[in-house]
Amino acid sequence: MGNKPPAELNIAFGNSMFVCFVHDGAALVGVGRALADGVYVAYLGDIAVLASHRGIGLGKQIVAELLRLCAGHKKVILYSVPGSEEFYEKFGFRRMLTAMAIFQNQDAAMERGYVEPGPAHHPIGV
Repeated sequence: MGNKPPAELNIAFGNSMFVCFVHDGAALVGVGRALADGVYVAYLGDIAVLASHRGIGLGKQIVAELLRLCAGHKKVILYSVPGSEEFYEKFGFRRMLTAMAIFQNQDAAMERGYVEPGPAHHPIGV
């Protein structure tokens, strides 16, 4: 989950319609969540598996479970890290041509490959 503070993750997962947690004993080794309206759209995000548990199908299981939970929505949109597109294409996801975003730290988002460089931006809340 990168460097996201646990308290913020707790709020984010608590406010999500669907969540998936994978444990190995007492250790949390995989997560995923979906924001959804129950009809039109569900947004998958924060899908992650600890490096020590990758390569054994946990990520596939998390995505499959979230897609099962989101069944009936007219579309499912995925938010992922750059470089993971090929993994998600196996589930039928395709790159959107019209998605846009405003990040709290737009420069960091550009450096990490989340958004393309562009004109000056307005901070969230302005």
